[in-house]
Amino acid sequence: MFTIDASVHINALNSAEEGSLESQVFLEQTSRRPWPTFSPTLLLVEVATAVARAFDNAERGAMLAQAVRNLPAQIWVPLDESLADEAARLGAERRLRGADAVYAAVARRYGTTLVTRDRQQLERLPPTLPAMTPTEALVWLAGLERTDRN
Repeated sequence: MFTIDASVHINALNSAEEGSLESQVFLEQTSRRPWPTFSPTLLLVEVATAVARAFDNAERGAMLAQAVRNLPAQIWVPLDESLADEAARLGAERRLRGADAVYAAVARRYGTTLVTRDRQQLERLPPTLPAMTPTEALVWLAGLERTDRN
């Protein structure tokens, strides 16, 4: 099971960015898996605002956030006081930016692996929390497929 940071979703939308194809393939593969993806509701805000800013188009941002909301097997986790406290502690301990700490707290709470393109999360979270890039997650998923076939 995964928690997928907004950096992966946003990277998948911009084919000019490094790693965009891997992010696209990873998101496509996870949407076809039978297990849930745990996402903070913050993801919807981050996707909407990043897309609206990048394309100077509020409607496009809102439309893409709605598309993310409708992805299969999503478990939406609201940022309540308990999660905010957990994110604050984890963010302070690991020296993360605020939004990054929210994703990490969701991953820790639900025992998922955080998939991100954010270098700080990748460097600062392990061994506290498993974190990997979309490329690493694709390798892991390919290993699962080989195991399932045997």
